[in-house]
Amino acid sequence: MIIRYLTLTLICTYSLLCYGQKSDIKNRAIETDTLGFKNVSTLLVPIAFYSPETNFAFGGGGQMFFKTRRSNSQVLNSTILASAIYTLNKQLIIEVQPQLYFNYENYFLDTKFRYKVFPNQFWGVGPSTPDLSEENYNQTEVSLSATFVKSLPSNVNFGFAFNFSDFNVTEIQEGGILDSGQIEGAKGATLVGVGIVLNLDSRDNKFSPLKGGFYQFNTNFTSKTLGSSHSFNTYHIDLRKYLNLGNNNILALQVYSRLTFGNSPFQAKAYYGGADVARGYFKGRYIDDHLYVVQMEYRLPIGRRWEVAAFALTGNVGHNESGYGLFDDYKTSFGAGPRYFLYKNKRTLLRLDIGMNKDGQGGIYFGVNEAF
Repeated sequence: MIIRYLTLTLICTYSLLCYGQKSDIKNRAIETDTLGFKNVSTLLVPIAFYSPETNFAFGGGGQMFFKTRRSNSQVLNSTILASAIYTLNKQLIIEVQPQLYFNYENYFLDTKFRYKVFPNQFWGVGPSTPDLSEENYNQTEVSLSATFVKSLPSNVNFGFAFNFSDFNVTEIQEGGILDSGQIEGAKGATLVGVGIVLNLDSRDNKFSPLKGGFYQFNTNFTSKTLGSSHSFNTYHIDLRKYLNLGNNNILALQVYSRLTFGNSPFQAKAYYGGADVARGYFKGRYIDDHLYVVQMEYRLPIGRRWEVAAFALTGNVGHNESGYGLFDDYKTSFGAGPRYFLYKNKRTLLRLDIGMNKDGQGGIYFGVNEAF
């Protein structure tokens, strides 16, 4: 079954690339009375992929690259990415993500809007929930996030973040864990939070770096005072280093941790798995207050437009009270896959990964840009 889906995904990816190249539209400049754009290019593509969380999925998307009139960077581009996806699990995902640089790249605004109708699986909360506890539920999500940072000397960036999410649980399994009344968020949740972002970013490219590092700490304070249904605090630590071993052979390293304190619903806890954080595990197979992942990836260029990557990772989730479970029963996976660069002069790429965990389960992941 996996081989069949992989073959189908590769065929769809090839047609996506051909279509995307034909749809590349470049304009010299767009001027308005209040804002100017230059070096505009757009890419329209069909989307087809398979993942453990979605089954086979298809849809369409587009990305626009441009620079504002007050731009002096040869590397950094503002982008607007939009996509609409429907899956065989009857899931609908609509996303719009503008990422904009202002005033000679001294300010950066990263926003994301998401609408999801997402039937999903739930095994409970904890690092060792049994497979037999699996149950189905359905949920609709509307979310909006925005991060605004100011560039400081020595590649340091500081700013503020706003997050809003509304989760409407529309269906749960009768007699299941969510029906027990013991899981926060089982009847839905509205979350409103603000936070602080601080990072050191010396990467030469945000999409697929060849050198440098990214070291970020950010917080999110979700409070009933702001209109949230729950009050809790979340802290993220994201440490990445990119080592160029010669001829653009890259060894990428990441340590990622997410810590949650307070009365958080299950939707806001740390989810282990998925296409970025822990490939090879179903996203949400393990959920808890704390999470950490350590992963490495070797990226080997093949010609001017292709790359092959191999990765390995380990990590876990744990309880809020003492971090119990974090350093027991490590959840390890490994995998590999090809990448294709959409432009000759931009490191924007499509990637396909096959991940397998230590239990012999895995998934196929298709995405835009590197996992980290």
